[in-house]
Amino acid sequence: MAFNTSSSEGSFLGRYLQRLYSLRFFALLLFLLQTWAAGDYYVGQGRLPYSGEAIYQTLSLLTWSSIPTLIIALFPYRWLRRVLQGLTIFAYSYLLLFESFLVFSYSSLYTDSIALNILATNPGEASAFLENLNYKVFLLPLLVLLVLFALTYALTRRWGKEVGTSLRRGLLFCGMLVTLPISCFVVRPAQLSTMSYLYMAPVERIYIGTTSCIADAELLAKYSANARNFDVGAIEHTRDMKGVTVVVVLGESMRRNYMHCYGYPLENTPKQDSLVKTGDLVLFSDAISSAAWTTGSISQSMSFYTLEGPEKEWYKYPALPLVLSKAGYYTYWVSNQEKQGTGIQPIPTLASTSDSTRFVRIRTAGDWNASPDSDILPLLFDRTKTPAGKDLFEVVHLMGSHTPYSDRYIHEKAPFTVDNLPKTLPNGKPTPTDAKRRGIICDYVNSIHYNDQIVAQIFQRYSQTPAIVIYLSDHGQAVFENPERPDYYEHEVSQAGLMIPLMVYASPALRKEHPEVYEQIVAAKDRKIMTDLLANSICGLLGVKTKYYNARQDFFSSEYDNARRRLVQAYDGQMREF
Repeated sequence: MAFNTSSSEGSFLGRYLQRLYSLRFFALLLFLLQTWAAGDYYVGQGRLPYSGEAIYQTLSLLTWSSIPTLIIALFPYRWLRRVLQGLTIFAYSYLLLFESFLVFSYSSLYTDSIALNILATNPGEASAFLENLNYKVFLLPLLVLLVLFALTYALTRRWGKEVGTSLRRGLLFCGMLVTLPISCFVVRPAQLSTMSYLYMAPVERIYIGTTSCIADAELLAKYSANARNFDVGAIEHTRDMKGVTVVVVLGESMRRNYMHCYGYPLENTPKQDSLVKTGDLVLFSDAISSAAWTTGSISQSMSFYTLEGPEKEWYKYPALPLVLSKAGYYTYWVSNQEKQGTGIQPIPTLASTSDSTRFVRIRTAGDWNASPDSDILPLLFDRTKTPAGKDLFEVVHLMGSHTPYSDRYIHEKAPFTVDNLPKTLPNGKPTPTDAKRRGIICDYVNSIHYNDQIVAQIFQRYSQTPAIVIYLSDHGQAVFENPERPDYYEHEVSQAGLMIPLMVYASPALRKEHPEVYEQIVAAKDRKIMTDLLANSICGLLGVKTKYYNARQDFFSSEYDNARRRLVQAYDGQMREF
């Protein structure tokens, strides 16, 4: 191949610039591969990038197109350059497909929230998700890859052998090289100040999102070691609740408008319906979860974290069982979920702050052979065995309606078939007509019927004593209603994914001895509630006041701020109001 014969071209720099120039279409391909997923995200959001996003993300994309190109051009052997090019293209193509999948599944590019959600997803959730994933989502990204590869090949065939002038080679080199200090001294500070993943290239999103998640896990481990010694300050008792048992039942994946007691056409909550009629059970009409997945929700609701708190990590606040233990209650946590495992450790950590814990089965996140919730009933605490001078505070963590729904009820006793399904979904859209989706919806409805029986037995267990039993779900569930994802059911940051039942059972003895408490519960039933206020509100109802208590964040209090904004973090890191 003929080259220009200027004196510099025989030098190392001259040969390097020639190799770099020959890789210009490779750099262009890297830029385009990184651009696709972000474009897909903005299309899904129905908006153009904000000016800051457009500027800083473009600079990041240029940087991460330049860095591999500058490095590969250093190697004089063509075969080695080709190997490195192939590996780089494979990695960037994989990121394109991966982030396209995230945009489809979570309406987000990769963030630390996605990293946490992936770690928190157990094998059962993952297999159910993959089983029901619409793989057509990959058709367009794969087509884009083929088009980009074909375009790059055509450009290389047509102009790839041109060596260019010394000026062109020098300008290309300077243009690529200047992206490095701009990235270090301009883009990176902007990324750190905003922590917006939309300022980043895919490689940066993966690295920063993952390392941020790992750093949080390390802080969490530190919290776990000191959780039992958390300083809650002075405790004041402003109400005499001696002799009252308090139970919190944590449901799973339960969505209130799929429950008959909340208006669903099929009678899948007969026990709760009857308790509502007698006045023993108070339904709260407008509660949402503070997160769309289990660890995010429970870590906030069962600690004194609130959205407005000075610290943004839940583990910088005391856990509810710890506070009530220090307030004189015997605290007990019984669970039908995992005891340990990557990504679910916040919940066992919270449980460990109780005076004692029991798990139906000692299993990790890798063992998804869960017991039916009926197995938790024999493990409920006998309040007569509480230590002298203490009352019982108990947390009961169910499997509820966790996917796969078909595993959450006894099929031989299922009251509903697909033929019983109403013609429309709770949001008014037509019920799917295909057998697979109808079967999944029917399983979900039957799992709620089974849950109704379990929860009713928990209520009955404490019905002969002054008792308050609070039932709520960790999050809701999206069930085939999103027109952009018609085959999807699972976690979703949406009204469906956050809409939960919240109900309070007040035993007849409680209503007789503490009518003012019952009246306080009834007065709160139509308030706008988000579950990050649960711990604060339970303590307020019991008259347990600490330095963390705030009456305006106690939804049982007459001072509650019912205009409080309910903001939930979406997978893309943005806060959305519900």
